[in-house]
Amino acid sequence: MTDVLNQCGQVWLTASPLQRVGAFALAALAKVSHPDRLGVDAFTAAVDMMTRHLLATADVAKAADAGGFWLGASYMLWPNSKINPTARGKQSPGQRRELIAEWRALPESATWPDVPCAYCDRPACKWFGKVDIPLGASAEHRNTTAPGHEGTPLCYPCVASLWAFPYGASLSGGRVAAIHSWDDAFLAPVTRLAVKRTLAKAQAPAVRTKAQPSWYARELAVLEAVRSYDQRIRAGVELIVLSNSNKEQLLRVQEMEQPVAEWLRSTTTRSDRRAGYRVLVAAQASKSASGEAFLAKRAFEDPAAVLHRTTAYLLGRFSAKGAVSAEVSGLAPLTYSYCIEVLMMDEKDVARLKGLAVRLAALLGQDSRPGPFGGFMRANAKGGDLYGWFRTQSVQWLLKTRPAGMSRILLPVEDYRLLFDDERAWSHRRLLVFAVMEALVEAGWQPMGSAEELEDVSEAAESFAVEEGN
Repeated sequence: MTDVLNQCGQVWLTASPLQRVGAFALAALAKVSHPDRLGVDAFTAAVDMMTRHLLATADVAKAADAGGFWLGASYMLWPNSKINPTARGKQSPGQRRELIAEWRALPESATWPDVPCAYCDRPACKWFGKVDIPLGASAEHRNTTAPGHEGTPLCYPCVASLWAFPYGASLSGGRVAAIHSWDDAFLAPVTRLAVKRTLAKAQAPAVRTKAQPSWYARELAVLEAVRSYDQRIRAGVELIVLSNSNKEQLLRVQEMEQPVAEWLRSTTTRSDRRAGYRVLVAAQASKSASGEAFLAKRAFEDPAAVLHRTTAYLLGRFSAKGAVSAEVSGLAPLTYSYCIEVLMMDEKDVARLKGLAVRLAALLGQDSRPGPFGGFMRANAKGGDLYGWFRTQSVQWLLKTRPAGMSRILLPVEDYRLLFDDERAWSHRRLLVFAVMEALVEAGWQPMGSAEELEDVSEAAESFAVEEGN
């Protein structure tokens, strides 16, 4: 084996995310920091370890029995392979061990197909199919391959990486979930932790009852991995969920883009952002899922919704308390940085919206009644006439006493374009509502009015929050 592996070279990282995760899993099994540190002896030891794990299932009758972890996992990873053939119940433990060892052995070099590996272009050692390649075509389906091909050609280090892939993933609910990134420095520790957890789960006593998975648990695992990383994240982070079973062929890939991942990481490393993270999480919660779970979901699917839900949450707090929540001040560093770093708003545009918010707070704050603030919320909600509201309020701004140094123009042309003639107009409006609340808190404004007036404003706030949805 040593001569053959020296000929093939070491484990290389390729363009396949599954192979990359598997390569780092091999490194973790061999207790080295990176796949390029896998010498022949370490590589061989890691492959032998994986084979021993499969051989241990030979004495297990059912997957639910003690020691049946990899037998159970094999049905969604390697269906109809030598570990779980249809005739398994009729085989002796010795026969099972013989077949598993044969399956995972390095083919004799004389039998190699004389074609390059599909992943790395080194000499392939065999044609492979579904039982070795997650979601690969069966080697028996000749009409899915080019003439003369009997599956997908792979070298031994690459196929061994695919065998190691499940170790670097989470196996639960009949599906495999893996975290991948093109940032190798991030992928390495994330995969090491996954390997540690998988090995511990494989050795744990079999669980007879299936626990109900929490909402967005896989997305939440990515959020936790990103926030626990202590270096800058230099690439997007992918969540890969798949099943290779005969019952369900599934592949779903979601990407948390690099700016989102790096910003989320900063909420643990920067003190000015750590302070508001708890409130940000609370703002994302719903009756069905925790705030962090929904934050994770939105970080993948709709980053702008994080801002929208935060604004809606603060208005909901106004509805409950009859006053603008002081929490808005603690959220300010998070919110503005999120708009600039994640939503890619121009810093000058954010500054303009904050300046407009100060003028609006000065206008609304001249009236201790809550009604004017409620009118602003209604105008800013979907279906509201924000332009008409500004037209009316601009007249009031001219007639009322303005704080010294403030412009006579309430809504300059540049601000108008941000709110009504920009592709991010809806997010700009959400940010404006947030900034107005912040400015009112800083000005010490406390609404005074009858119970009916406060209830009317509360209804407007609740309506605004409901429109943002989940």
